[in-house]
Amino acid sequence: MLDPGGQPSGIFGRRLDVDSPIFAIHDPENQPRDTAEALGKRKMAPRLDNLKGKTVYLVDTGFAGSADFMEEVQNWFTRNRPSVKTELRHKKTSMFTDEPELWAEIKKSGDAVVFGVGG
Repeated sequence: MLDPGGQPSGIFGRRLDVDSPIFAIHDPENQPRDTAEALGKRKMAPRLDNLKGKTVYLVDTGFAGSADFMEEVQNWFTRNRPSVKTELRHKKTSMFTDEPELWAEIKKSGDAVVFGVGG
């Protein structure tokens, strides 16, 4: 999560209270709930100098509007940065669950990834 200034807040989610009335519309399974300190050495990947000749994975997380947004991003790259190869993928599971096969594909074949949300 980012704070209002656009900087990482150190808060990465929390589990919903099962007695909460909104629990019925959310599946809290596997939602992260660690702080930056608890994550220790895990850091964001370093920024690439440029994307020329790189492969960027565009991942639709399943959030409402995410698929359309990722398609628009892919179309933008096609029109404006033809040297960048894009691979559009749709998560098979919920946005909160792990998908090891997809992560392995991205690690093996990708240089960067954009996880899409919509709304």
